[in-house]
Amino acid sequence: MPSAFHSVLTKAYELLAGHVGVFFTALTGSFFGAVSAYWTERAKEARKKRIEQHGAIVRSQMALISQLNTIGNIQKQHLNPFREDPNRAAKLITFQMSDTSLRVAYDTLAFLLMEKNTNLVLEVQAAEQSYLSAMEVLATRNEAQDILHKNSKIESFDQQTGACKIVVQDPRNIKMVVDFTNALYSATDMACERLTLQIQELEKAGKTLYPKKKFLKIIGEK
Repeated sequence: MPSAFHSVLTKAYELLAGHVGVFFTALTGSFFGAVSAYWTERAKEARKKRIEQHGAIVRSQMALISQLNTIGNIQKQHLNPFREDPNRAAKLITFQMSDTSLRVAYDTLAFLLMEKNTNLVLEVQAAEQSYLSAMEVLATRNEAQDILHKNSKIESFDQQTGACKIVVQDPRNIKMVVDFTNALYSATDMACERLTLQIQELEKAGKTLYPKKKFLKIIGEK
């Protein structure tokens, strides 16, 4: 009788152990499945973050490079030929330069404020503002030159050489043109320097965060 009871008890224990084993196996499978799903989702989010941040830096570089190209065209095509000429204000004609439509989206660079690049965003903004200021100075100089021409009269004109003698009614108009010409040289030089530096600084910051990613360089830069 005890042996029969013992046999039944053993079978009951084996059956219970089997169920417990199945339960723990299912529990373990569910646990590791949940952990795997969690880390998979985290990996997706991290990858998305890398793509977005890398793209934000590259797009910011692109905007600054476009602005730098505009400033460079102003200097090469119009300013540099008369840079050392003491009479450059008179020789520099009225000209227009199309403004690039590209601007830095600062909200996309906000993540840099949380990194070790707190001042970088401010410096990029200052660089872009120097570009906008240079374009404003160009427009103001053109207006000053238009006023000078309207308030001047041609006294004589040489058809062969194109030289002419102009009588200026208000000498202050000449001073305005001279002042804004000098300001245009200074503004474009400053914009060129700041834009160049911040394009390079964005690349450095990007390489620090994502060493394997590629970032933009200024044409001709190694």
